[in-house]
Amino acid sequence: MISEKRKAYLAAWREKNRDKTRAAQQRYYEKNKELCHTRVRESQSKNREYYNQKSIEWQNENKERHLQNRRNSYARNSAKEIERVRRRQKKIRHGEMFMNQAEQAEVQGMYDFCRIFKKFEVDHIIPLNGKNVSGLHILGNLQVLPISINRSKGNTFKEPRHGRI
Repeated sequence: MISEKRKAYLAAWREKNRDKTRAAQQRYYEKNKELCHTRVRESQSKNREYYNQKSIEWQNENKERHLQNRRNSYARNSAKEIERVRRRQKKIRHGEMFMNQAEQAEVQGMYDFCRIFKKFEVDHIIPLNGKNVSGLHILGNLQVLPISINRSKGNTFKEPRHGRI
């Protein structure tokens, strides 16, 4: 067991030598990335409540930085961010289960297109929460439409004349 005196000495040494300590930590991490990731995942799964609470505290203490992180994440991957928000709102359920990576990339491309060309939006052909029928957030149910047409559709679905989507 390490004595209290030794603990105090080590803490003071680490404080004085922060650069050395940080460099040693980075070297260890680079050599043992997978092990570090595994330990973090195990710890987070065992202490989910603790980590959730810490996350909420950090977000409350760093509101601007948290918002900037969310904006950056949205800019990098808007399709997944929109899906995350809608899933949280219980509007999308398991859409990604039906899409492979190529289809997910194509969906991301649709959202990227709409971010560049501001007069277009990604539309769900069958609305996610329609009155009579509800669709999924999958490639086959998405299309790019001008904003005016998409907004005029509202939350309705009209079956195509040919019986296909």
